[in-house]
Amino acid sequence: MLRRMKTRRGIRGLARRSASVGGFTLVELLVVIAVIALLMAILIPALTKARTQAKRVSCLSNLKQLMTAWIAYADNSDGKIVNGGQAPGNSPAPTEPYWCTSYPSSTEPGYDWCTDGTEPGCSGTSLKYEQKVEKLKKGALFRYCSNEKMYRCPEADKDVHRTYIIPCSMNAVCDHCGQADDGTIVKRTGQLKKSVERAVFFEEKEITADAFQFDYDISNPHWRTDDVPNIMHGDGANFGFADGHADFHKWECQKTIDWIRRDHKPPVPLYSDCEKDIAWMHNVVWGVVVD
Repeated sequence: MLRRMKTRRGIRGLARRSASVGGFTLVELLVVIAVIALLMAILIPALTKARTQAKRVSCLSNLKQLMTAWIAYADNSDGKIVNGGQAPGNSPAPTEPYWCTSYPSSTEPGYDWCTDGTEPGCSGTSLKYEQKVEKLKKGALFRYCSNEKMYRCPEADKDVHRTYIIPCSMNAVCDHCGQADDGTIVKRTGQLKKSVERAVFFEEKEITADAFQFDYDISNPHWRTDDVPNIMHGDGANFGFADGHADFHKWECQKTIDWIRRDHKPPVPLYSDCEKDIAWMHNVVWGVVVD
């Protein structure tokens, strides 16, 4: 009996000693929590930046795939580039399909950018996300780039099916550009000079009607109030170029950045304010360097 009592006392003493050695005081717990919070404050911005960089790289990969498709289309069409338009009246005749959407008909209303039905050419027809994707699949480039995910930047909202657009200068003549179809509008790859500098695809947060518009006016180069590249990654956006490469361009003028972030609300930056950004844009769209 005495031996059993000693054994029980020994076990209880050992348990008490273990508890006193292995336990944490309130102060120690608070210190641990503070250290974890400090580490999170340091690591979260770095992780967010890394995530943004990863999405930028993924977007560049998409643009490279689209550029490969764009070049393949021209190679299979004796050098004629795909119709860069996406709206009625602003591109060649319907016998030449748009790059990204099918023409509407009585059985197939609307274009792939018809959201609420009020846009030009939508005729009051609103399209759901799945319908927009189906329109996209009937575009002229889809046979060369058949992954629908390649047509949108990972940075975009989930309900946006496409974030890339072709400028008016690439076989998408538009009345709004202030430029007649006198050879300045590129229709064949043989017309391209310095293809490494000519942009074919731009980024937009949400696609609007028509091709991307940027006026040709050399005497007064300026941003348009209805069409300007968005800021998708940091202070810039990705572009796909006619030689097949894709690259990120950072806007240099703070007034450009502020204007885009304000959803293009006035005042509109002047050339004298942001000549580097506007001159760069004029060159990649029209192939003309503005002095």
